[in-house]
Parts: sequence; C-alpha cells; structure tokens
Amino acid sequence: MKKIAFFTLCVALLGSCVSKKQYNDMLTRNQYDKDSLQWEINNCRKHLAKSTALEEKLEKNVVSLRADSLSKKRQIENLTSQNAELKQLNANLTNKQSAMIKQQAAESKKTLEELQAAREKLQTREDELDSIQLSLEQERKNLDKIRAELGIKDNEILAKNKQIAEMEEILRKKDSATVALRNKIEKALKGFEGQGLNIAQRDGKIYLVLDESLLFSVGKSDVAPKGLEVLKNLATVLEQNQDINIEIEGHTDNTGGAKINWELSTKRALAISQILLDNSKIDGKRITVSGRGQYCPVDESNTPEARAKNRRSEIILTPDLQELYDILNSKE
Repeated sequence: MKKIAFFTLCVALLGSCVSKKQYNDMLTRNQYDKDSLQWEINNCRKHLAKSTALEEKLEKNVVSLRADSLSKKRQIENLTSQNAELKQLNANLTNKQSAMIKQQAAESKKTLEELQAAREKLQTREDELDSIQLSLEQERKNLDKIRAELGIKDNEILAKNKQIAEMEEILRKKDSATVALRNKIEKALKGFEGQGLNIAQRDGKIYLVLDESLLFSVGKSDVAPKGLEVLKNLATVLEQNQDINIEIEGHTDNTGGAKINWELSTKRALAISQILLDNSKIDGKRITVSGRGQYCPVDESNTPEARAKNRRSEIILTPDLQELYDILNSKE
C-alpha cells in the first residue's frame, strides 16, 4: 500500500496554479501512472511466482529424464551383452553347420534353420539397439535444451528479484526519512501544536495544517508575528532536507465571492512560500504554490465552526520519488 500511496503526491503537485479542468485531466493521467506502477510491481511478483513454478517443473523433468536416461543405458548394456552372446552363438552355430554338413541331411536342415533364426534374432536385437540409441540421443538433446532454458529463467528471476529489492529498499528509506522529518518538525514547532497547528502523516506524506487564526487576520494575506515564528522554524528544518518537495495550499470558506476567495487563498500561499524562501536557502524549485479557494473544504456543513476549519493553509511535504522512477525506467 505504501508503494501505491507515493503516487498520490504527483496528483497534489500537478494540481497547483491550474484550472479545475486541467487539474482534473492531470489527476486522471497521474492516476493512470499510479495504476501502471502498481501493475508493474504486481506483474513483477506474478512473473516471479510463475518463473519459480516453471523452474520447479523443469527440475522435475530433468530428474525424470536423468532416471530414464540411466534406464536406457542399462538396456543398452544388456542388449550389448546379449548381442555378444548372440554373436558367439552365431559362431558356434556356424561351426556346427560345417560339421553337420557331413552328417545326415535332416540334421543339416535343422541346423540351418537354427542358424537363420539366430541371425534374425540378432538383427532384431541390433535394430532395437539402434532405435534405443537414437531415442537416447534425442533425450540428451532435450535435456540440453531444458538446461539452457533453466539458465535463462534463473537470470530473469535474479534480475526481477534485484529490481524488487531495490524498489523496496528505496521505499523503506523514504519512509524512514519521512518519519525522521516529522520528528524534527514536531520538535522545531513544539508548543504550537493544538494552538492552530496540526501535524499528520499519511500516504507517505507529512501534512501541516495551519488555521487562519495562527497565520492571518480575517480577509488578509499578511502573516502575523506568531505565524512568522512558526514558518521560520519550519524553514530551518526544510532547508536541511533537500530531497523533500514542498506544496503550499491556501484554503478559504465559502463566504464572499469565489473569485475573491481564490485570490485570497493564492496570496496567502504565496506569502507563506516567500517567508520560507527569505528565511532559508531552500531551492525555489522544490516549492509548489496553489490557491484552492473554497473548493476543498474539510467540513461541508455550513456552520461557523465548519467555516473556521475550512479557513486554513496546508503545507504538504513529499519525498522525491525520482530515484524509484529511474529504476523502473532502466528495467523497461
């Protein structure tokens, strides 16, 4: 589930400073990317299971062929021994024939018939031996082919295992880094939680939700002194974690006009971003700013308490997943 969750960051990043239609289009495309990534991971695991099953089946075939090969070898040895015996019998019968020619005609005829039968039996045995030898040669070729296939499957399994291990290690490191970052943020902002600041971690991201009362006056976009202190402390932490992307969202309630709310939420997000940049060496490329206006409420009930919840600013911190994408692209 953590792997799938990471892709939701792309949706949040692409939602900045665009129209609602463009945002929805981008959301759809990124959902497809997320599903494709999940499909690729699941497919890797399925292919690994199939390859392992095929390997076990081929190993059983190898054992069976080896046993059959040994049996055929023993048959050849027996037939070879019988062939030698028959050749000796043929020689004996030939000698008898020479001696029996001098004896009665009936005995000579009988000896000739025995000799002919022995020769036919010998030919039959030789034919059987040739057939077994051909069969054994074909089985040897089949065995060589199976061994070659096993070699290829082993390489594929090793490659898939390595790819999955690399991806899981990256995800593990990203999770550990996210937990460590949250601990640093909570330490830096100690004393503000529960006073208009909430910190949460879900879907592999860290969410800082700042109430309007902590940062701004009603209808204003200038950051209050108390909020300035929070943002300066946060900037110090984010400056030290350069592989974390920062998305800043401004939100309003549904009072006033939609255009005014959109403008206000955007100005507030820009004000927050400017304070982070002015008080740190954070690379501006890491920051995405968006004004969401009244369109993403956390509480849709039209009460004063609900509207107060909706008037907020969110700072969403997301680990950079480019390394994971690079691994997937390099294996295609």
